[in-house]
Amino acid sequence: MKINRKELRKIARKQLKGNWLWVIGLLIIPGIINLIVQHTNDYVWTGTFNANNLYNISWWQIVDWMLFTLIIGVFIGVLSWGVKYATLAFRDTSKKPNIFKAIFSGYTSEYFTPTLLTSFLTSLFTFLWTLLLIIPGIIKSFSYAMAPYILKDMIDSNHKTSATEAIRESQKVMKGHKGSLFIIWLTFNVWYFVVTLIGLIIFLLQLRSSGNLLLADLMLRALITLLLVFIPVMIINFILSLYLEPFYRQTVANFYRTLVGDKYLKKEE
Repeated sequence: MKINRKELRKIARKQLKGNWLWVIGLLIIPGIINLIVQHTNDYVWTGTFNANNLYNISWWQIVDWMLFTLIIGVFIGVLSWGVKYATLAFRDTSKKPNIFKAIFSGYTSEYFTPTLLTSFLTSLFTFLWTLLLIIPGIIKSFSYAMAPYILKDMIDSNHKTSATEAIRESQKVMKGHKGSLFIIWLTFNVWYFVVTLIGLIIFLLQLRSSGNLLLADLMLRALITLLLVFIPVMIINFILSLYLEPFYRQTVANFYRTLVGDKYLKKEE
């Protein structure tokens, strides 16, 4: 099947029209929850709101911090899959449930256990492939990318799925289509690279004009320039993300439904 990427973006843009506050909420609120939970975990075990104090605590506290960080990561994974469930449901029905109901859809009784297991294994398999080499890890991440959507369809069709079934099915449907999804990803993410590259060029040009300064003055000039250039870069990239991330997520939902149709939505009694 040939994927028309331009048409997918056009459809996604039309679906998002008039719904931007809701989809941006799906982006921002999980991010805030993640930050609060992570920093709370850091504070409980290190006494600060970041992990920079790890060298001052005992080994067993470090072990506990690592264990709880892993557990938090797994449960945040369920949260992120819930957002993908809500995105696909919005794509299929145009309905917008309460924002928190949408975000926590992965925590409902019928979704929680399969989502927890499958999201954990997806992350684990991707991590293990990345340990071998970066490129195979990236390839596998695109190979597994349809697993959340497949799992949602399977659960909605009353299919009793195993922890790895959605992952296997994702690999099957993505054969020959990983390149298309990568190009879609690149189309959206290249803008972050462009903004960052412009910031880097400005930073280097400013340093070049400071060639006659003493080392201490040069270091101070470099630090000030870094702050003046990259703080705006970070702000611009954040503002861009409010548009690009929901747009990308909606495009991927359309990519999935175009790719598989209702293949996994056949009801099982």
